[in-house]
Amino acid sequence: MKTIILGFDSFDPAVFEDMAGQKKLKNLSKFVDAGGYSRLEVCSPPQTEVSWTSIATGADPGGHGIFDFVHRDPSTYAPYVSILPTKKTAMGEQFVPPYMAKTLFEEAAEMGYPATALWWPAMYPARPELPVNTLPGLGTPDIRGQLGVGTLFSTEDEKKSKTAVVKFSSAGKGRFTALLNGPQVQSKAGPQSATLPVTVDVIDSNIAKLTLGDQQFQLRVGEWSDIVEVKFKAGLFFNVHAITRVILTSLNGVVRLYTLPLQIHPLHALSHYASSQSFAKNLWQKVGPYLTLGWPQDTTGLEDGCITDDQFLVLCDMIFERRKQIFFHLLDTFKEGVLASIFDDLDRVQHMFYHNRLDVAQAWYQKLDSFVGEVSQRVEKWSGKYNYLVMSDHGFTTYKHKIHLNRWLLENNYLALKDGQSNGDLSTVDWSRTKAYAVGLNSLYLNITGREGQGVVGASEIETLLAELQKKLADWKGADGKPVTHRVRLKHEIYNGPYTRFGPDLLVGYAPGYRASSETGLGKVPQSLIEPNHDHWGADHCVDAEVVPGVLFANRDLQNFGGVSFRDIPFPCHWKAPRPVSYQAAFTDHRSWAKRFGRKVERTWLFITASPKSRKSCRSML
Repeated sequence: MKTIILGFDSFDPAVFEDMAGQKKLKNLSKFVDAGGYSRLEVCSPPQTEVSWTSIATGADPGGHGIFDFVHRDPSTYAPYVSILPTKKTAMGEQFVPPYMAKTLFEEAAEMGYPATALWWPAMYPARPELPVNTLPGLGTPDIRGQLGVGTLFSTEDEKKSKTAVVKFSSAGKGRFTALLNGPQVQSKAGPQSATLPVTVDVIDSNIAKLTLGDQQFQLRVGEWSDIVEVKFKAGLFFNVHAITRVILTSLNGVVRLYTLPLQIHPLHALSHYASSQSFAKNLWQKVGPYLTLGWPQDTTGLEDGCITDDQFLVLCDMIFERRKQIFFHLLDTFKEGVLASIFDDLDRVQHMFYHNRLDVAQAWYQKLDSFVGEVSQRVEKWSGKYNYLVMSDHGFTTYKHKIHLNRWLLENNYLALKDGQSNGDLSTVDWSRTKAYAVGLNSLYLNITGREGQGVVGASEIETLLAELQKKLADWKGADGKPVTHRVRLKHEIYNGPYTRFGPDLLVGYAPGYRASSETGLGKVPQSLIEPNHDHWGADHCVDAEVVPGVLFANRDLQNFGGVSFRDIPFPCHWKAPRPVSYQAAFTDHRSWAKRFGRKVERTWLFITASPKSRKSCRSML
């Protein structure tokens, strides 16, 4: 068995089909010409961490437990990042795997095949007990245990929305000094940030010498440094290692230096970064250093004006090129099993440029098409049968209006604030008078008695209240008279599995142009109801799943499959018919099929295209 999976985050079918029609994507168009292309039905909600996890497990969120980028603790209402859950141990608070559902990689490994997953979301921390090689993707924190923000050093007093700003001190003509804050360490005075001295010596209007800790190197204005390894003193005999890149953005009157978030050093990780440690080390030494943050393309730095559009795009290029090198290094020695890799630069580029510079996004479609051509040249030389898949987790759309869903709940008397409050967050909510609240980008919860810490909605009220909310949200119109939502559904209408009860009571699928605000994601209640989006981040996919389908390319005919779903991504099955049979018939009754052929034969990978019940039956025999 040989299976290659290329995951292109946010690869949109409408953009592809338009460009392919103009003969601009020749390598992917070959799949279309051979009948190996289909739009892909994606899970709800179509969020990156949710969708790739559903693809990996073949289960919807009810089967794996990740429902939204932000979850809430029902007892306290406190929001937390779903892909960075923690638990308290004798060693302090530690990260734990965000889900335990079995993935296609584990299935392959259990059958005796090697399996590798590169930059797949929600795979941090690594699980060394599993025989799967991983480099984790989205959800991998920085060395502070956060999703990561960079640091801007400047000789001016500056304020940024999210980015930490440190002012340079003058230390002589053309010399400026500051401290770079690192991880939190224990001291006699309590926890405090370890620091590293930073010195910039201006050489001329375009070049400066940077001293970072005990390292020195020259920087040219507007050019990213190589990956830099830094070391913070965390105790008498203990150091914390990290990696970053730096860029000098100005020497003309104002001196500005920007550093990417401090990231886990894969050779000195204090937690289970990758699986195995030798796998990560081997790639670092044989291919070269690589960034480890789950979101290494610094959209925050771009939004805050710390770097320019061009500097951001160069950073994305550098990340993509190194990931390609790692992938090809592994492909060169790939003999059997599963090799899957997520390439997520397109997603980050489209968030920032899809809405007003589509040509920038289209250039990345062409870049990915060329990459597919390189992979195809190698794969097509293989003898025997193999599976070759290119796919996305969802598509993309514009994001013109920010929806403050908790304001809507407030104005429609489902949520109440404490006396004297006109806006705020979950700490200002009067729970004794609140029936529903929103946390996350697509999630709405009822304040149910016995489930929520201060619940007031009794069991007899739930069904009526849900129906009422569902109808009112479905009827909601924006100022232009167009619907704000595309679909609003009950969790039991879309989810199936042991974790369904933990999911949101209503899933709000927004219409094109609308998306929940970041404030809604954190449970906040701003003053406005709908706000125009003027941010650099002008496009998104956290809408209804029908609005943003994904794509699937395969080296097999997909034309007779009908609608292809995330549930239909191949799973290893033990049976292979000795003569051609209908996949649909094969999986409708696997027991009679097995009895008919009477023995366990060569393992293979098949698309599971039967009903959900039949697919479940197939899984039960794995």
